[in-house]
Amino acid sequence: MISIRREVREEIVKRLISELEYYKAITTKFEKKYKCSLEELEKRIEKEGVPVDNHGIWEDSIEWRNAVEETKKLKKLIEELE
Repeated sequence: MISIRREVREEIVKRLISELEYYKAITTKFEKKYKCSLEELEKRIEKEGVPVDNHGIWEDSIEWRNAVEETKKLKKLIEELE
């Protein structure tokens, strides 16, 4: 196990929390835009498909999924460091 000075650990946690807030903001943006959860949007895309002339919904779902996954990873890291 690696020993990290308290000040260093606190700075790392602070930066991780800042990054976490960034990804939470992305999630909130898409929740407001689509008025549903990511899972509901993905089901809608699976059922209805993506318009040929507008792939925005597909691109948003990818960005949203990435934000959700990063949020999970960051929360785990923060828990480990605190």
